[in-house]
Amino acid sequence: MAEGSLLPPVLGEVQELFPCLAPFEVRLLLLSVWEYLREHSPLPQRFSFQPQRGLFQRDFAREGDPAKYLVALHSVLHRNVDRLG
Repeated sequence: MAEGSLLPPVLGEVQELFPCLAPFEVRLLLLSVWEYLREHSPLPQRFSFQPQRGLFQRDFAREGDPAKYLVALHSVLHRNVDRLG
């Protein structure tokens, strides 16, 4: 989803943590991703053409601060700092 510019890079990489987490923690992260997608739908107006790369890309800076959606990620990382940190 991050590669297709549907999610900001930090939310788009949470799948790397899934093998190390408990099921309820995976659920928390997926709920955060779902909430972001619900509030920031991938409308065509949010993409702009990048001529140097030859593709359309989304500018996440225009959509505000994603910190609201990272609370669960921060909590999960703190809880598992011994294994992930």
